[in-house]
Amino acid sequence: YICVHTGYDLQAVGKNSFEDLSTIKKVVKNAQTAIAGGIKLETLPEVIKQHPDLVIVGGGITNKEDKKATAREMKKLIEQG
Repeated sequence: YICVHTGYDLQAVGKNSFEDLSTIKKVVKNAQTAIAGGIKLETLPEVIKQHPDLVIVGGGITNKEDKKATAREMKKLIEQG
């Protein structure tokens, strides 16, 4: 896997990994792609459009009151593609 990740410090200034993922998807042919950092229910549809092979979610679930419902909704969005 080649993973693009945006840490909290970069997220705080408005950066995300979506453009980087798009670039990686265009040039990488012999590896799978992954994305992490800043993935939450509100941003997941944009991530899905990029068709990463792996989506890594941390705070987008752990910072929510109802973690189980959030994870369930994220899974549903991913399965719908």
